[in-house]
Amino acid sequence: MLAIPGFLLGSSCFTPRPAAPPQTSVPSTWISPTEYSILLSNLSGAISRNNVQDYLRCLQKDNFKFSPATVVYTGNQLIWDIWSWNSERDYYENVITQLGITTGNQLTFTLQQLQFLNNDTLKYIGNYDLQVNHLDTSLTKKFKGQAELIMGLNGFNEWEIVSWTDFETTPDSSWSRLKLKFSQ
Repeated sequence: MLAIPGFLLGSSCFTPRPAAPPQTSVPSTWISPTEYSILLSNLSGAISRNNVQDYLRCLQKDNFKFSPATVVYTGNQLIWDIWSWNSERDYYENVITQLGITTGNQLTFTLQQLQFLNNDTLKYIGNYDLQVNHLDTSLTKKFKGQAELIMGLNGFNEWEIVSWTDFETTPDSSWSRLKLKFSQ
């Protein structure tokens, strides 16, 4: 039988640490995007639930390319020329931290044109309406524009956005403006 010295039983080195607060997570309703429409639904769901992980899952990580609306690109080339998946993550995390109201954010797409480029790549062109309840009073909360999305199938046979070109259809309200504002 092993004897434990009395001084060890009362030692402060065995004081339990305070309990960690429970981690809160944003709910996910991710559905495997085996159809392009499911991918768009996942993107809309990520916006409405403020879910950064689901938002990023919609984008091809290694080669993602975003091309902003021309009017927003001009004068900001240094930001846009190096824009990547990591830039999307940073921008969206910044948006989430600046929400005044965490509910009511929403995204809807209206299909304008769909073209299958080959078996595993398609081009989706659609108008979008985006509501983001951020706190910045210098920027609208309602964004409208047109997105040209090139989607490809990944190794799991799921659709993801490989490239995204944004077009401003209403002055000062493209998604590019939101990304630019919250990119820093």
